[in-house]
Amino acid sequence: MEMPTLEPCAEFRLQEGEAFAVAGGFEDRAVRFSEMLADPVPGSSAAILLRYLPTDAANRFEEVCSILEGKGLSTAILEYDRHHPATFDTRVLEILDRQAVNALCVDASGMSRLAIMVLLDIARERNMPCRIVYAEAEAYAPSKEEFEAAKALKEQHLPTSFIHTGVYDVIRVPRLSSIRMQNQASVVIAFDSFNEALCQALVNVLNPKRLILINGRPPRDELRWREEATRYVHRRLREEWPVDEAHFAPDEGAPEDELTTSTLRYVETYDMLVKLYWRFSTDHRIILAPTGSKMQTLGAYLLRAVHNDVHVEYPTVEGFFARKYSTGVRQTWQMSLGRMGTFVEKLRQKELREHLELPEELVNIEID
Repeated sequence: MEMPTLEPCAEFRLQEGEAFAVAGGFEDRAVRFSEMLADPVPGSSAAILLRYLPTDAANRFEEVCSILEGKGLSTAILEYDRHHPATFDTRVLEILDRQAVNALCVDASGMSRLAIMVLLDIARERNMPCRIVYAEAEAYAPSKEEFEAAKALKEQHLPTSFIHTGVYDVIRVPRLSSIRMQNQASVVIAFDSFNEALCQALVNVLNPKRLILINGRPPRDELRWREEATRYVHRRLREEWPVDEAHFAPDEGAPEDELTTSTLRYVETYDMLVKLYWRFSTDHRIILAPTGSKMQTLGAYLLRAVHNDVHVEYPTVEGFFARKYSTGVRQTWQMSLGRMGTFVEKLRQKELREHLELPEELVNIEID
């Protein structure tokens, strides 16, 4: 099965009957695809614009709204409460029904990772044609100099050192939750970032038997220092929760560099998570936390979509240092996933063939 890939996007057009889901975040890249949206906009297309709660004066919601309405796009405003997102999916479904759209385009650039997963799951549930657009930032915080300065002062572990103001809570939404395997030991799979407090909160709240941290490898050479930096930020957690060969099959040792995936190429993350799922799922509850990059989040969602016994928990932050987050836009990308439900079903069948070696007549049986 050939996996869809991100392709450079020089021109952005909506299709007939397509809903454009975008968030009014504070980064420069949050407005890029709204600015790129080409005229004329199809009359049957529409937009869903997320307004973040708690509010932040730095958010560019009004700017995005003005751009979309200026291009004649029917725009539904949807509040997304980062701290209390349980009913988000219900309200999205109501808007989709009201707009009478039949396809979904998700702008992941300035969107909450949990919101991305929920929107993709709605597309899966309705088997809607789905595509993702993504604007890569020119510069990300912290800079190498800022990180080295914090490291020298031994402050690199503090959530207030870089881009977040702290952790609000570990949250979940019904759509991405699972009650299966609750009596079994749990393994939490999360991703490195510049905020160790996110993963520490997961450990404190969930008390897992095992913690597996997947690091991120930036695609650009000038950002490669961040791979080692985020690993360093989480070094204490790695010391407390070592992943050694005893956790894997005899031929599947896991040195740290093998638990690293691209922050842009989502397939690497999906493949890594599939390997971990089949290693641990028979006797562990799998808890997945999308704390990495936006494209690592896509890989995480696909694992959850294929395996609904995977339970998603998300450590949400209190707030952001908007001026420190990211600046500029480097490259714009798009990717079509086709009909989302069909795509997920093909992934499921692929896994059954590869990991269970089932005959074709059993592979095609619907499994809940």
